[in-house]
Amino acid sequence: MHFTRRDPAWPREVTPFIREFSGLFGGLDQRLDDLGVPEGQPFLMSPAAEYDVALNRYFSVWLASSPWNTQAAHARDLRTYFDFLWFGRGRCDWRDATMDDRAAYEWWRRRDDSGPRVEDTSWDREVSTVNQFYLWAIEQDLVRANPVRQRASVAWSPWRRGADGSSVRQVPAEASHTGPRREVK
Repeated sequence: MHFTRRDPAWPREVTPFIREFSGLFGGLDQRLDDLGVPEGQPFLMSPAAEYDVALNRYFSVWLASSPWNTQAAHARDLRTYFDFLWFGRGRCDWRDATMDDRAAYEWWRRRDDSGPRVEDTSWDREVSTVNQFYLWAIEQDLVRANPVRQRASVAWSPWRRGADGSSVRQVPAEASHTGPRREVK
């Protein structure tokens, strides 16, 4: 996980490599400005140091108007899941993730003695983030299916209806259902 940064610090000694590297990226600030990429916007790179344009469009399009800390939290949650796919599931790409991968991820995150054993509230936030990302990816025709298991839920509010307008909508089935409820007044 990285963040865009204009005017990075360069080493004091200018080697041929640094000269070539700075020549490649010398106009980076202007390029970021031309693309409308704000300072500090997160982006992800694969463990093989590859930049995925489609994946990172999520931050520049879907989350562009979100506060920086929201974007950073989404980037951290996605990076954790994508790293698990890469290192724990045989270099699985995010486009190929399945419900079995999600089940293995949940086991590792929440139950495995050698895993991080995250709190329910952290898990619920991660489920929400990954689900939102995959719903966006489906809408963008980047993936065919959401690896986050879904369940039917009856909407308790007219503003929380399904995509077809019915009172039944699909929600992530992976949530812990034990975290505190927010009481909005």
